[in-house]
Amino acid sequence: MKYVHVQSVLPQEDVIALKAKTGESSVKEAISKAVYYYLKYGKEE
Repeated sequence: MKYVHVQSVLPQEDVIALKAKTGESSVKEAISKAVYYYLKYGKEE
């Protein structure tokens, strides 16, 4: 598997909500979890 570094600018409120929804304490892990979830289930919703 090849890894790629990605950066994005998000409003602080969105980051706080994303951390709360994913249950992660770090921004990096919250975004990673959200991306993997979207890739797996995004087309079904």
